[in-house]
Amino acid sequence: MPATSSDNTAVWISTTSIPTVMQTSVTTRNDDEGKPASLLIVYLGCLAGLVALVACSLTLYQMYGMHSNSHFTELPKATEVTVSVLVVYPAENPVFQRAVLAFAEFLQWHGGCQVAVDMWQRGRLAEQGPMRWLADQAKSVARVMIVSPQPNHCHTGLGEHAVPAAAHDLFPMVLNMVASHAQSPNKLEKFWLVHLGKAPERSGLPVELTSCREFSLMRDLDKLCRHLHQQGSKRPGFRSGLAYGEKATGKLKEAVQQLEAWQCSTTRGAGEAAPLTKWIARL
Repeated sequence: MPATSSDNTAVWISTTSIPTVMQTSVTTRNDDEGKPASLLIVYLGCLAGLVALVACSLTLYQMYGMHSNSHFTELPKATEVTVSVLVVYPAENPVFQRAVLAFAEFLQWHGGCQVAVDMWQRGRLAEQGPMRWLADQAKSVARVMIVSPQPNHCHTGLGEHAVPAAAHDLFPMVLNMVASHAQSPNKLEKFWLVHLGKAPERSGLPVELTSCREFSLMRDLDKLCRHLHQQGSKRPGFRSGLAYGEKATGKLKEAVQQLEAWQCSTTRGAGEAAPLTKWIARL
């Protein structure tokens, strides 16, 4: 009997312990199955957050793009190919000089051009001399931009932008160059006339420039840029794109407006000469 009792007890213990082991194993298995589900939820949550972040970024970018592009002008823009330009101008006054510099800077930084101007090549100009420098530059560039003289000449040495001495020599030389191509329309096409501010009367222009294609700033700025790149747009490596906006033209616009104000003021007589001199000195 004891044996039997012992056996029965053993059997009872074993039978009662089996469900406990099975229950523990089932619980462990359920926990293991729950972990992948929890990780999946975490991963999906992170993915949803990333998608939301990207969507917000795109929305902000589009909003900024619409705002910043509202005053932009579309024109052909060079990536690898730029248009080489030579800028030649008469010796006038510091207000005019400032406008010429702003025009050259606009072409260089926003107009897709490689600009040659005496103010930026004084070392080479001094080494070669005005005649050789002008001849080499005019031969190598695609366009020669000739800035027209002012309707009312008023020379002064005041102001930040002094007139380089070379300007006194280069402008008569480029006029002779244009005159030498008067009978050759193909060669004359290279020379363009640019008016900064108020354009002078035709009778007030040097006769050599009356046959050149004309552009007036700021009115014809888009037209000038498009014509500059019209030929370049057919070359490999050239694409159409956003070249400049209102902010890029701000300095040029301001300089041209100041030049126009100066042009108007010079017609009012000598009574206002002193206030104008002070105004020029602040430039």
